[in-house]
Amino acid sequence: MRGRSGGGRGSAVNRELSAEFDGVLPRVMVEAEIAVAEAELLGQVPPGSLDELLHRLAGHRLWERAGAR
Repeated sequence: MRGRSGGGRGSAVNRELSAEFDGVLPRVMVEAEIAVAEAELLGQVPPGSLDELLHRLAGHRLWERAGAR
């Protein structure tokens, strides 16, 4: 199971995506996208699904941004 992003919720998703996008996108952009995705998903998905969906949503958006650069 993936950990949750920042904001006191753990940092495994943040670590994983920061490593995945190292040298591709600035870390601050990765962290911001994770925070936005987490805010959108909280209360919308079952708690047990949050980590995986957060990783998928933020990762998808970041790959779209990386392709647009």
